[in-house]
Amino acid sequence: MRSGALRIANVTFALLLCPVAAWGWGDDGHKIVAVIAANNLTPAASSQVAEILGASAADKRAIAYAMEAASILPDTEFREEDKSTAPWHFIDICLQDHRADVAARCPEGKCVTGKIDEYSKRLKEIRYDHWGAKGDLAFLIHFVGDIHQPLHAANDADRGGNCVPVDSHSRETNLHATWDTTVVRRLEYSIDSGRPETTAHKLEQIYAAEKGADSWIAPDDIAWESNQVARTDIYGALQIPLEPCQPTANVCVNPAGHPIELDSSYLEHADTLAGHQLAKAGFRLASLLNEIWTQPAAPTHATGNSAPAEVPSATTVDSQIVFVGNRRSKIYAWPGCGSYDRMAPANRVVFQSRETAEQNGYRAARNCP
Repeated sequence: MRSGALRIANVTFALLLCPVAAWGWGDDGHKIVAVIAANNLTPAASSQVAEILGASAADKRAIAYAMEAASILPDTEFREEDKSTAPWHFIDICLQDHRADVAARCPEGKCVTGKIDEYSKRLKEIRYDHWGAKGDLAFLIHFVGDIHQPLHAANDADRGGNCVPVDSHSRETNLHATWDTTVVRRLEYSIDSGRPETTAHKLEQIYAAEKGADSWIAPDDIAWESNQVARTDIYGALQIPLEPCQPTANVCVNPAGHPIELDSSYLEHADTLAGHQLAKAGFRLASLLNEIWTQPAAPTHATGNSAPAEVPSATTVDSQIVFVGNRRSKIYAWPGCGSYDRMAPANRVVFQSRETAEQNGYRAARNCP
């Protein structure tokens, strides 16, 4: 048993280390999920998604790019616009909990399971909130990715691993960030060139035999499944001690009391596990969207406050592209540019047109088509 002084010091140290918000899978993980889902939509669901996101219904690649762009909006834009959305990205299921406890861990539906149910219903009923059709779909795509990240459904008084410092010879300083970003980037480079699109296609091939079994199930069941993965393959595998269950307490403890060593063997296992979770999320997201939309979009289908989304290349009309700038380099890019997918989330700023980007002092990347 730790002394009171050691526990206080441990909490203080962890608070200095842990970020305010958790970023499920990072941009690349969410894009991988979106691409896999786009590849597995029925024609009816595909046309509805294309209508909402402003992509061509006849161009599967354009729909995939549009879903990629939408998948990261809850982290890159919506969270800054409304900080009350931050708790929507996870559910704090204690490591001591039982399946029957899951529903109680989502008070007032303001967690990832509750919001998946809410936005599924909004899209099906064409009853959007102030984010509009595009925003509501973006949230749903993003949250299905989040709920498959094991540390978004587990809590050991450590904010889903945010308060556990790690020593893994990577730039990420805590366990949650390692799973969000480092593990996914390692997976991408082990599979192919490090691009979300190619990684998505490869994962789809690797886990093709599981597609039929990965149909949509209740969000609470998925959260419980992810929690079990966290228990065995993260907390158990790393021998992190169990802390008292206090999901509503404002604490940030490192249960281990010291930085966790993540050796190459553990990270290789984590890469494989993350790939499986991402593939499962993509297949399930497609299954959910296919359930929501069984009829194709009518030409006059209302999309609320939806706005145009990203499309594959700069040959498309500028107003249909979301341009992403790098705050540090003052360079902007669009889908198809080599630098587009490599911008760090913290450096991203989104513009709706070339003119807006250039008025703000940004120039176009030289590696853009």
